[in-house]
Amino acid sequence: MTALTSAWPSLLADPHALLETVIIVGIVSMAAIGFLTGLRDMTHDLRNFKKAKV
Repeated sequence: MTALTSAWPSLLADPHALLETVIIVGIVSMAAIGFLTGLRDMTHDLRNFKKAKV
């Protein structure tokens, strides 16, 4: 937590660093949402595969 709180003044002083941080956080959050959605769909497909008993 100390690293995060000590980074705020430097991020607020440089708008480019703040923009880069926002972009990176956005990309990582979208990737995490996509990954979790993929896991959910995979479990749904596996459940249907077990019901079909192929």
